Amino acid sequence: MTTSDAAVVVASPGARHRAPFLLWPVARREFYQAIMIALILPLAWGVSIFGVHALLIIVMAVAAAAAAQGALRRFTSRGKLMTFNHTITSAMLLSALAPETCPIWLAGIAGIAVALLIWLAGLPGRQRVHVGLLVAIFLSLAVGRISQGPILVQDALVVGNLRLTTPLQHYRWPRRAAVRGRDAVTVPAPDHVLAKTLRIVSDRPQGTKARSMLDIAFGTLLPPPAELFLGAMPGRIGVVGVLGIILAGLILAYRNILNPAAWGMFILFVLVGLIFAPLSAHSMHHQFWQSLGGIWYLPPERAIDLLFVEICSGDFLFASVFLLALPGTLPLSPRSRWVFLLAAGFLAALFSRIALPLPPASTAILMLQPLAPWFDSILPRRSWIKF
Repeated sequence: MTTSDAAVVVASPGARHRAPFLLWPVARREFYQAIMIALILPLAWGVSIFGVHALLIIVMAVAAAAAAQGALRRFTSRGKLMTFNHTITSAMLLSALAPETCPIWLAGIAGIAVALLIWLAGLPGRQRVHVGLLVAIFLSLAVGRISQGPILVQDALVVGNLRLTTPLQHYRWPRRAAVRGRDAVTVPAPDHVLAKTLRIVSDRPQGTKARSMLDIAFGTLLPPPAELFLGAMPGRIGVVGVLGIILAGLILAYRNILNPAAWGMFILFVLVGLIFAPLSAHSMHHQFWQSLGGIWYLPPERAIDLLFVEICSGDFLFASVFLLALPGTLPLSPRSRWVFLLAAGFLAALFSRIALPLPPASTAILMLQPLAPWFDSILPRRSWIKF
């Protein structure tokens, strides 16, 4: 090809308007190793809060996925294309989103399902959806919503027996001496408390009854800010450790695996969605447009408390760090990427307010991920070449 022919090809309309193709070695060992190391931080805190049972869930899911991949690599030609780092990362993602009440045998079945689905349709670099995330969603449906659950007391972390628990009607994170030597206490889950409270408050958010209900919820039923930030609450194993997730995000951003701008924009869009979304599905059903922006009717201090609890108790931070770091989640074009993050943030906020029995941010990203090529096609990146 001559120089003039090359200039014609480069200057063609297709080259000018077509979105760029990302040539990134997404199956490279170091890429998934970095995500695996970062996942250790929130998973380790989940083991600290939920004890040996959480550790067995993680070990069972990862071991089952690795064993299934080993069998597939041995007996099938397609299985030789699978990589252990990709499969183990998917199994760790599944474990992080698993509820603390998940049976250990069910975690093993989910780990095998991860390997089988990767073998069928999710080889590295060809995923339309993240297999570990998809299996985690089905696992959440199988286990059900967490209304309350046990957490280990402060001086029995990691080694305490989660079955030696005493139920508490109001939130406390005590020591053994305060609960007659028990290793754990069963307390309400924050998202369940919020869903019940907001359903009552949403009819008349500016009334005195609403103020009283909010005072009760934030005064006795929900964790204080410090304990909420640490993750001392029932929930999903790798989602409750807010501090560990933030540290993992900083590590991945330093390694140039997580885009800090995408991380920040997703959280910003989630906050905007929570500010303008209905307080609950109940008010949306009865009032619809009038229910939008219900948080503006609350006292300012309670509105700030509400946003803080929702961000820390949901999976918004977890999804913004680990799901956005995985290859294939975001579109390639910058403009389509921001539209994708906007849609995912608003959808995650809506799912949180209508109290789906699923992790709201992870579900929103899973629904939009197959549409990433479509976002690129309608919002292509313009060529850097000037004409």
